Amino acid sequence: MAVGSSLTDGRHLWLLVPALAWGGILAGALIPYSPPYLSFGSIGCVLGSIAIAVLAFRKKRKDIVSLCTPIFAVIIFITPGETPPGLLTQVLYAATLTALVIRLEKRFQ
Repeated sequence: MAVGSSLTDGRHLWLLVPALAWGGILAGALIPYSPPYLSFGSIGCVLGSIAIAVLAFRKKRKDIVSLCTPIFAVIIFITPGETPPGLLTQVLYAATLTALVIRLEKRFQ
C-alpha cells in the first residue's frame, strides 16, 4: 500500500467540505475588507456545499439532503436580502455542513 493511496482513491475527500467552509471563514476573519455579499466565509460555505453535493452524487445510495445543500447555499449566501449573512450565519452553516458530511460518510457508504 502506497503512502498517498488513501488520498488518491477518494477515501478522505470528505475532509474537503469542512476545509472549504471553515477555511473560508478563517480567511474572512483574517482579511476583513471585502464586500458583504462576496465575503470569503460566504464563498467558502458555497464551495463546501457544492463539494458535499458532488460527494453525495458519487455515492451508490444518494442522500437528498446533501444533494440539496447548494440550493440552500445560493438562497442564504448569494440571493440578496435585507441584511448580508454575517459571521454567525457562516459559522452555523459550516457546522451544519460538517455534521452532514460526517453523516454522509457514516450512513451512505
